[in-house]
Amino acid sequence: MQVLTVSKVKIKRPIAEVYHFVVNMENFGQWFPEVINIQSANAIEHGLVGKKYLETVKVPFQGEQQISLEVVAAKKNELFMTEGEFHPLLPRMTVNFSADFENNTNLTWRMESRSNNSLFNILLLPIFKAILKKRAKKGVQSLKGILEKES
Repeated sequence: MQVLTVSKVKIKRPIAEVYHFVVNMENFGQWFPEVINIQSANAIEHGLVGKKYLETVKVPFQGEQQISLEVVAAKKNELFMTEGEFHPLLPRMTVNFSADFENNTNLTWRMESRSNNSLFNILLLPIFKAILKKRAKKGVQSLKGILEKES
């Protein structure tokens, strides 16, 4: 597993509200850059393991691509993880949540690659890292802005 980027943000909202918004991946395009569209691909509730989505995203050098995502881990108000079937990157997104003593939410957003392709990891992974680092920084700040505006 290769870590592509990690971004952290403190959101002045209760953890249950932040978690509920984030695990509904249909909201992802509202706050994460270059996500064109994302929609449910099955009838499982948001935030449950097995929930699937189809995401249309702008990919460097390729334009718009559709990626199949699946929730692979979820623990209410603590952890949310998806994996995408986008070769050769094979992305894994992990979001960790924790509350502070003032009822704010500390959120850590991480993107990793599950790729074992040596050539990809040497030649293209550094480009994906740079791009995702910028997107993640903007994304978590956008998420903060959206959720704090709603309070």
